[in-house]
Amino acid sequence: MNIYIEGNIGTGKTTFLSFLEQNSIEIPFNIIYEPVDQWQAIKDKNGKNLLEHFYDDQDKWSFAFQMNSFISRVKKVEDVSTDYPDRINIIERSVFTDRNCFAKNCYETGKLNEIEYLIYCRWHDWLCSEFNVKPMAFIYLKTSPEVSHERIAKRERSGEASIPLDYLQLLHNLHEDWLTNTANSVPVLILDITENFYESEDKKQAILAKIKEFIGGL
Repeated sequence: MNIYIEGNIGTGKTTFLSFLEQNSIEIPFNIIYEPVDQWQAIKDKNGKNLLEHFYDDQDKWSFAFQMNSFISRVKKVEDVSTDYPDRINIIERSVFTDRNCFAKNCYETGKLNEIEYLIYCRWHDWLCSEFNVKPMAFIYLKTSPEVSHERIAKRERSGEASIPLDYLQLLHNLHEDWLTNTANSVPVLILDITENFYESEDKKQAILAKIKEFIGGL
């Protein structure tokens, strides 16, 4: 059972997963973080990593990044599921976000050409049928692109310094279109996390209650 935590870059998905890891929702679960460390570990001879290359030159690196993203996400889910098969997987972002938001944006803005996009989609269709990545539900962490941009600046992650606000706006629109309109066949819990709810015990408990109720209903 895979539940994916979705949201734009900088919404706070990693912080949210850490919050869940530290608080009981009364259901056995695995927390699976996005494999950013693996993307940063792939470096050229000059020490520049894949994530940095992608944000610096998406025209050149979009296809390589999207293919690697799929492989690394599936591998991480498969490894954890093998070790703890009887637990729910709560996973930071999915291969479906890659396709419906990131790869789609690369294609629509000309960063992926038509042939590259067709190859990516064919691989995506086939690999999704071969691996256990089907979503049971999505939890969508929603905030404005402006707030995401501020949070990106605060965390200072390697490779992200060059992310512009207009790029976040495009991704926000795609997340909205996908998770509020086109994902109707899969349950979606939308949580507005514009406000820092971690500073209030009452608000933290309210969020946990919503998650327990949502997962229990599945």
